[in-house]
Formats: sequence, structure tokens, C-alpha cells
Amino acid sequence: MSQQIADSGALSDIERRLVDDVSVDEPWALLEEFSELTRLSGSDDEVAAAEYITNRLDALGVSYDRFDPELYISQPHSAQLRTLNKEFEPGPLKTVSFSASTTVSGPVEYVGSAGGDLLSDDDDPHEPYHDVGDLTGKIALTAAGSLSIRATSELESKGAVGVVVIHEHDREPHNGIATPIWGGAPELDEKELIPDVPIVNVNQPDGQTLREWAESEEGLELELTTDLTTDWMACPLVVADIEAGAADTDEFVLLHGHYDSWYVGITDNATGDAGLLECARVFAEHADDLERNLRIAWWPGHSTGRYAGSTWYADEFALDLADNCVAHVNMDSPGSKDATEYTDMSCWTPEADGLVGETIDDVTGAPHAENHPFRAGDYSFDNLGITGFFMLSSNIPTEERERRGYHGVGGCGGNSNAWHVSTDTLDKAGEDELVRDIRVYAVSILRVLNAEVLPFDHARNARKLAEYVEEYDETAGDQFDFGPTVTELRDLEAAIESFQRAAHDGDVDPAVANDTITALSRILTRLNLVSEGQFEQDPAVSRDPVPRLADAKKFPILEGDDVKFLQLQLKRQQNAIVQELRAAHEVIPDVDA
Repeated sequence: MSQQIADSGALSDIERRLVDDVSVDEPWALLEEFSELTRLSGSDDEVAAAEYITNRLDALGVSYDRFDPELYISQPHSAQLRTLNKEFEPGPLKTVSFSASTTVSGPVEYVGSAGGDLLSDDDDPHEPYHDVGDLTGKIALTAAGSLSIRATSELESKGAVGVVVIHEHDREPHNGIATPIWGGAPELDEKELIPDVPIVNVNQPDGQTLREWAESEEGLELELTTDLTTDWMACPLVVADIEAGAADTDEFVLLHGHYDSWYVGITDNATGDAGLLECARVFAEHADDLERNLRIAWWPGHSTGRYAGSTWYADEFALDLADNCVAHVNMDSPGSKDATEYTDMSCWTPEADGLVGETIDDVTGAPHAENHPFRAGDYSFDNLGITGFFMLSSNIPTEERERRGYHGVGGCGGNSNAWHVSTDTLDKAGEDELVRDIRVYAVSILRVLNAEVLPFDHARNARKLAEYVEEYDETAGDQFDFGPTVTELRDLEAAIESFQRAAHDGDVDPAVANDTITALSRILTRLNLVSEGQFEQDPAVSRDPVPRLADAKKFPILEGDDVKFLQLQLKRQQNAIVQELRAAHEVIPDVDA
């Protein structure tokens, strides 16, 4: 490719060779193949895609395993909406995975937007639809958009018999999923969380018409019909293994992305699949120069199983991951045409900021910004406490998206005319953009694989956590004191800084240093991102940093006994967290200050 490296002098010899070897040929061949495959999990096209990947790995001489786990998948087929007291011909309609498959009817009540995008940070401390009353026997009409995960359960709990969701897209509503259960399949005591109401998505113009009628004096009555198949389905899952030739080690980096799709899903996520395959090719050619192992995984069940494939892998290989995985790297939506920045969609855990930022600077020179990891993508390894970087990739600049009239979406480089709709086709991908993004991934991964001391700054991690807790402390005011947590985090930050200086000065044995860094990841990543146990999965709903303390944001809206109940809850959580932070101190070896 003719594309220049921003600062080739910042790259090591092996990094330059790796970058030079990245080509568009293998990736683009995959895109052309996948552009003819509707890779819905549980379908023949998904199997054909998996077989294409394994055939190419065979041809490239890359070893791999193919698994065929039974995943709990929900395939949407069709949706119908019939107005009972109006004349109306709707545009395209869709239901969502894990909607009930049934027919209902009733009067419609418009319930608003639930306070915004439920998968992003939201300063509103209220629960979704906190101001909506009894909906018994009614159909709820909401502008919450496709990511109305918590919204659906709240509306159902208020008695709604069905939900109609207004999307921002003018042409067709986006495809989506309704269950909050990470991995699709619930534990026995979670099965009631699967929605028991039909959900129908409409486009923006149709939604506005329905809203006007619902809010009119005459009102609106609808009949909804949804058709889905929700069942256990065998889905291929492919994991390539590239063993380090320069060291005998069990440590590995997990590079991964989903290969199932809505429609042909070129930028979500055939471009990612192409990038994974190219990384497999290039790293295999340089295996003799690697100090750690690389695993590359293609997941099924992302779109119709709430990350079911990566969740199965996290469960099945939990102990290996907990013991030996030093980082996981998610490749989703790279190579979108006209994506030139890494500002809106890329995310990483705090300790990886220096690694990722320096790599983007060295390879591309493009603008970049840190984003707190969303509870989304295939970040199925948060509960295990594994450092993660990337989820989505480069993005079309905000001003260009606004000029084109795009609304916000969670993928495809910000191209809302592609994300989860039928037009995510080959023309939405760019050759130069894809090669550039693969290079960024490859260099950042190589810098982990070959680091004598893992390049993760946990002093920064502790500092960021302290800043988050200080914000909660300010919100709580005199209703709760988070001082003990902040003190422990600041003390831990200082201890880690001393340890890191010693490690990078060669005063700590590298093996000891790396064990310490990984142990800190297991504690601090979990503190930052999850509330459930190490071998469980948090639900797929929005999350604030340090989620076990985030309910402090509710103090401004609580009164009476509820204040004391929350104080008790936070006291118990703080006690546990302080103990965990003291345990983090214990893993740090003694070094001279």
C-alpha cells in the first residue's frame, strides 16, 4: 500500500517488518466473499463463512480449532403493525432478538425516550421511565431507539403488553436485541429477564405519525405481530493459535471479533473478520520473533445471542484465561470508508492508554481520545479482570457525520446509513482505511506480545479510579463519605508508581513484574467495570465506572428511608472494595522508593 507510516522511526525493526507485510489482498478477498453471505447465527451462510475462514487458515498454514457450541440464539423473522382506528401503511418494520413471538393489541401510550441512550453514560440518576405510570393493557410507544434494553423490562414491569420503538433512521429501523442477559442464555434464576412482550421497530417518519395519533384526543389502537425463532443452535466458533517461537510461555493475547452479521454486515463486522485473518497471516509469518502467544477468535452469536460466542468461550476456558491471558483486543468495525480518527468509538481500560495512544500516533498520526469501555461489544472478559483495548475502531469525524445528517450509532465508523441495516454493503468499506486500522491493531498487539515488562500503567488505572470515586463523593455530599476508598486508591497509586519505576529500571525480575501487572489487572479491571463475580457476567446495560459505588448518583433524588438504605448498601460495598485494594497492595513486591 502507498499509505505512509506517521513516524516510522518510532517503530522497532520487527514492527516495521510487520507493518510492511500488511496487505489489502487477503482482507479484501474475504470482504468480497462475505458480501454474498447473510451471516445470521444458526444459518447456512454463517457456516459457509466459518468454513471460508478455516479454509484460508489451512491455506496459510495457521493452526486452529473449530468448536460448534450450542448457543441460545434468537432469530427475528418478521413484524407486522396494524392500526385499528386509523388508515396507515407503515414502512419497513422489524422485531428484535429475544422479543416475544406473538400477537397483541391495545391502546397506545407515548412514553418518551427513557432519558437517552441506555448504553452510554448518562448523568440522569433516574431509572428509565421513572415518570411513566401504569401501562396495564397498553402498547408503549417509545423513542428510546434500538438500544432499549433496560427500557423494555421497565415498560413490561409497568404492565405494557407490547412495545413499539421509534428509530432515528428515516429509511429503515436498525436491527437489534432486547435481552439484558449477557450471552443470551440465562442462568435458571435469570430466565424471567427475557422479555415477554412483542417489540416492533419503526422508522422515524412512521414513529412521528404514530406519536401524533397516540397523543391526539382520539388516541391510537394497534395490533402487533412478531415472528421469531428462539432456541439452542449449533454455531461454529474458530480460534487460531500462533505460538511464540522466541520463548516457551503460556501467556497469550486474545484478539477477537464477531463474524455473524445483520444482512451482509460489511463494516459490522466483515472488515473486522478480514483484519483478524490478515493478522493471523502476518503474525504467523513472524511467529519465530514472538515472545508471547497470540490467539485469534471469530465469534458467532454476537448479534442474535448478546455476545453468545465470546461468552461461551469465556465460560469454557475461564481458568486458562484467568491464569494466562495478559490482554484481550476486540476488532469490530475497522476500515469504514472515510473513517480518519480514533476519537468517538475506540475504548480501552485506563492502564492501556499509553500503549494505544502511542501506537495510533506512531502508525497514523490521527486524532484519538480515550473512552470508558462500554458494556457492549464482545467484552465478555471484564468479569475475569482482563485488560482490554479497542472495541470499535476508527470513526468518521463528527463534523462530517453531522454534514451528512448521520445520527449516532455504535459501529460502522459512525455511518448510520450502514449500521445494523440492509445497506451495510461492500461500498461502505475503504481499502486504505482497513489497512491502516489493521496496522494499528498489529503494532499495539506486538508491543504486548514482545514487551519484556507488560506495557500497562496501573498507577494511572488507580488514579482514574480515584477520580471517579471522588466524583461520587462530591455527589453524595454529607450523605456518604467515600474517603476510605479514595485514600486506599491514592496509596495504591503511589505504591504502583514506585514498583513500575523499579520494574522499568530493571530492579524487578521481569517475570515477577509481569505477574504483578496481571494480578493488578484482575483486581482493578473488575473494580472499574463490573459488579458481579469473577466467573459471572454482568448484564448488558449501561454502566458507570466503579459500578458498585455508582448508585451514589441517586442521592439527589432520594428521600427518607431510601437514603439510609443506600447508605447501608454503599457502606458494605466500600468495606469490600477497601479490602480488595489492600489485597492489591499485597501483590506488589517490595521495592526501594
